[in-house]
Amino acid sequence: MRLIAIISLLVFAASCGNAPEQTKVEEQKPLVDAIVHNADDVKKAAYAYNDAMMAADTVALNSLLHDNLSYGHSNGWVETKADQKVNLYNGTIKYHKIDQPELDVIMNDHVATVRGNGIFDVDYKGNEHMMFDLNVMQTWVYENDRWQMLNRQSVANK
Repeated sequence: MRLIAIISLLVFAASCGNAPEQTKVEEQKPLVDAIVHNADDVKKAAYAYNDAMMAADTVALNSLLHDNLSYGHSNGWVETKADQKVNLYNGTIKYHKIDQPELDVIMNDHVATVRGNGIFDVDYKGNEHMMFDLNVMQTWVYENDRWQMLNRQSVANK
């Protein structure tokens, strides 16, 4: 019995000596985001949004608008993404021309704030033609490999 115990002890000692050296497991650091965002890409998205509004292009809007969109008009009317697409599709609102020659963009990683003045030529419910001189602020977020408008609010320029 002693022989078995001694042999077991020797086998155990030998296996401990040949065990691979254990290394300390370090915490994985998150990979640095390799995407560098620039203001021109956000401006392109904002102008593409204006073009999609004038064309009532709900397919383009589906890509440009965030699912949690809050779109505030200067009169207090607020639309969601679904509201905006339906209202353009059924003609509740029709954008004839959107003239925003200058857009200022402030970048903050995956978030951008866009500000600009513009003249908006629209029809409401097919019978009310209106021209608006507005100051508009939009927030865009970079998600799912594209810029998406998360919110927008406008006020009348005086």
